[in-house]
Amino acid sequence: MPQDRRSLPRGLPGAIARIAERVSNRCEKRDLPFHEAAKGLFLADLHADTLLWGIEPLSPRSGGHVDGPRLAASGLGLQVFAAPTWTPLPFRKEDARIVVNARGFDQSHALFPTEMFTAGRPHGLKRRRALRIARRFHEMIEASEDRLAPFRAVPVLEPGDIDRLDLPAPGRREVGVMLALEGLHWVRAEAEREKVERAVTELHAAGYRMMAPTHRFSNGLGGSNEDSDGRVGLSRAGRRFVKTCLKMRIVLDLAHASPALIREACGIALSREDGARPVIVSHCGLRAVHPSSRNLSVGDVRAVAATGGMIGIGFWDEAMGWAPKAPFAEKMARIVESFRAALGILSAEEFAEEMEGRYGRYDPYEHLGFGSDFDGAVTTAFDVTGVSHVVAALAAAEDGAGAPLFPPEKLALVAGGNARRVLKAAMS
Repeated sequence: MPQDRRSLPRGLPGAIARIAERVSNRCEKRDLPFHEAAKGLFLADLHADTLLWGIEPLSPRSGGHVDGPRLAASGLGLQVFAAPTWTPLPFRKEDARIVVNARGFDQSHALFPTEMFTAGRPHGLKRRRALRIARRFHEMIEASEDRLAPFRAVPVLEPGDIDRLDLPAPGRREVGVMLALEGLHWVRAEAEREKVERAVTELHAAGYRMMAPTHRFSNGLGGSNEDSDGRVGLSRAGRRFVKTCLKMRIVLDLAHASPALIREACGIALSREDGARPVIVSHCGLRAVHPSSRNLSVGDVRAVAATGGMIGIGFWDEAMGWAPKAPFAEKMARIVESFRAALGILSAEEFAEEMEGRYGRYDPYEHLGFGSDFDGAVTTAFDVTGVSHVVAALAAAEDGAGAPLFPPEKLALVAGGNARRVLKAAMS
């Protein structure tokens, strides 16, 4: 199958990038058969970092979590592809809390080695990487038009594109694809409004429709949940960034954001004169299940839901907190436990009353979805073909009275209905 390689590293740099990908992205089970429990459901995943690596995303590969054939076999109707541009090495303190050294060695150099010498200043390098990954996104879409490609990639650039994903289409399979950015690290805290708007507009023109202010460390826009005490919120430029995203109908992603940033950004989304605009956390775990600094607290979950938004529960080891050698069934149970905990947080009587007072109706199931973090330099129990098996595990879960915890109509929301509705509302 022909593939446009213009944005992929070649020669020795390409080999280094592919080795880094193989070492970084591991899973226990791959090529799982599609589970019948997900038949007839629209499936969506809010976060995969596949385009970060020096690979051809539509071609089969022996490692990693997502490629063309496996994505086609997974049954997913929408896959969000994310673009980190700066990943400094973390280190651990005595209390085992992960602390990221923003001045440390940037692991992304292994994936973009030639740009160390051609991009100029560090801030320019990060911007350039974002635009290069955007080119990979469009090259993937172009390559998918080939009749030998495993599926046809349909770009989600406008709200109406999301509606069309659910319509049956003759011929070969179509998969919606959307482009997201993790952190505008080249925008400084003191940046004026025009500079912030110019940066966001450039990324929007490149195809980005979802943006997060931070990644695994604090930057000029605000605080991260890993390298701050949780009290570092939005900077002046960060507040301008949030308002610009909301104004331009760009989906605001608060994954990796500090609790203070989450509260402040959600407050801005709620206070808009034209009504609340939903925000999301594309990939996360819950502190109620695993007390990691990356995971969301009760207040974080409710702040996002209060905007009408949603959280994407992840499938990777650091979010779930399972032992590496735990049985596969135990790992699946941990994922189900995370959904159960999130549902409990959202179903609390006082919060339900608050939401009903604000919106006139409330359904806690409408704020949950999938956020795998596939190919995000993480270890997972399964690759993208396992998403339908998560649906099956949720379908089998029971509440305290022995009734289904996720009845069919609620399961359809979590599997992909919520993602489709919330993304469309954020872009409209």
